[in-house]
Amino acid sequence: MPQERRTYTLDEANALVPQVRAVLLQLAVEQRRLDTSHAEMHRQLDANGDPDSAAAAGRQEAETAEIREGMRTLLVHLSEMGIEVRDLEMGLVDFPGERDGESVWLCWRLADARVAFWHPTNEGYATRRPW
Repeated sequence: MPQERRTYTLDEANALVPQVRAVLLQLAVEQRRLDTSHAEMHRQLDANGDPDSAAAAGRQEAETAEIREGMRTLLVHLSEMGIEVRDLEMGLVDFPGERDGESVWLCWRLADARVAFWHPTNEGYATRRPW
């Protein structure tokens, strides 16, 4: 039997903003680490058969996998709270909520001080409206 989706009031979503902000900022740090690690791994693989570079690329690949797993853990944490990450680079998330008895998304991004926008569940960020 499917689990009923958790919904948030505007106040509840706003109370979670500091926690969600911290997770998104950590994800941004990890994304930069991942990008750097991935680029380094490819640089080492391009070293044309140098055994030291091949070994270093293997270590880099393990580090890349570890970073990805850490990011996945953070994303699962938000997902388990019912929070949908829409754009990691922008820091855009949606909290499930209700407005006038209808299911909506309470829309927040890192640049916002608080949750103050919403949009219907069949629309997205481009159509968000002030609460």
